[in-house]
Amino acid sequence: MSFTRFDRYVERNAQSFIERLQALCRMPSVAARGTGMRAVAETVEQMMQRAGGGTRLFRLGSGYPIIYAEFGAGSHCFLIYGHYDVQPVGSLTEWTSGPFAAQVIGNKLYARGAANSKGDLVARLAAIEAYQKSFGKLPFCLRYIVEGEDALGSPSLYQFATEHADLLRAHGAIWDDGYIDERGRLVISLGFKGIAFVELRAHGARTDIHSKWGGIVPNPAWRLVHALATLLSPDGKITVDDYMRHVAPLDEEDLRLLASVELDEEGLKREFRIESWARGLSGSELVRELVFGPTCTICAIQTGHTETGPRTALPGTAAARVDFRLVPNLTPELVLRLLREHLDRRGFDDIEISVLARAPVAKSSARSLVARAAVASANEVYGTEPIIYPLDPASGPVGALCGAVEPPTPVVSFGIGYEGSNPHGPDENIRLEDFIQGIKYFGRVIHQLGRLAEEANFQGESKNALNLPRGQAIAAKGARDDDQ
Repeated sequence: MSFTRFDRYVERNAQSFIERLQALCRMPSVAARGTGMRAVAETVEQMMQRAGGGTRLFRLGSGYPIIYAEFGAGSHCFLIYGHYDVQPVGSLTEWTSGPFAAQVIGNKLYARGAANSKGDLVARLAAIEAYQKSFGKLPFCLRYIVEGEDALGSPSLYQFATEHADLLRAHGAIWDDGYIDERGRLVISLGFKGIAFVELRAHGARTDIHSKWGGIVPNPAWRLVHALATLLSPDGKITVDDYMRHVAPLDEEDLRLLASVELDEEGLKREFRIESWARGLSGSELVRELVFGPTCTICAIQTGHTETGPRTALPGTAAARVDFRLVPNLTPELVLRLLREHLDRRGFDDIEISVLARAPVAKSSARSLVARAAVASANEVYGTEPIIYPLDPASGPVGALCGAVEPPTPVVSFGIGYEGSNPHGPDENIRLEDFIQGIKYFGRVIHQLGRLAEEANFQGESKNALNLPRGQAIAAKGARDDDQ
């Protein structure tokens, strides 16, 4: 198939697509604050309708709306995941321009959410629109699910998956995390680490008191520090009892894919402004640790007086937020049990553990339809073979969607960011060229999925395996399930 007409449509409407992204990025949607979330959800729904999708808006309890859309029809069905909420902006003084100004500076768009992940959302909807304008209806059923609680652990999405598993049956899923590396190669991941994100809390006096009592009143800050010190050795190895014993060995496909992964070690050190990697790692050991190494990270510590001006006070409470990135055979439930038992054995049974978020590992094969389509489409747009990660070091609610049915739905992930996008930090940005390339790339992924689905039908593979009727896209746009 020639993509000349498709590419011309994208190029002719490139400025319009950029303006759509700017408009969406100018709508603050920090889930932790909650301001304007409903308006952003409705805007996303309108964008999906504009791209030709039939939509439904789900609101589960007090959670933020989930937008569901269907495009095309056929014997095969694929899922796309996205989210419209963004990370907190942090200190405004660290931003070159306002985090919601969505300002173009040079060839980059700066905005919270540009890379994570409103840019991917707009690019994929633009590709669907361009494909249908150029070639007609999608040759398969494409189900697009966009949530607003990614930064909160996706509680509504897990409920949605439980109540609407019939809407999640698919031959493959496409996630919205990935980037272009320093050599212009697309990074494709075949799954995600899991996560157990917890808060550990220690208590002392009923409130902060004068530090003169520090010699005789228990200090919860020291208590918490001592408990935290038992989780990781000075050389950075996880020391939670029995934790590493559960880590699964790598299989042949994992080892083969790892051998092709390269990291720009010096470039990344310059980007992060660090002198060396943890434990002196480098080369293949560094790659293996990044992709398949479990982690134990102190993300935040809060105790005592931290505002401007000195105050000598003994804290009444101390809290630390710790995330564990999980690899195959480590489940959130197992890690939470091991953590509790580990602390109790050392006399820290008074340390409270609260679960902030959890998600299981999601891992797929390079032989899945979605992986084959993603890999086959990369060279034409990016001019080079992609880099394939067997597991993305990040985490997400992949298990909510891909694990809601049996067997689990295979997943693949890629995105329009680059190594300098800084998606969780100040000056989050994307390069406009990557955004436009991402649209062209996703159009080709659609084509490859259609081709592979047709081949599978011809060969009798997967046909009717999901019992999907033809022409099942929602006919009435804007149907709502606000009362769910």
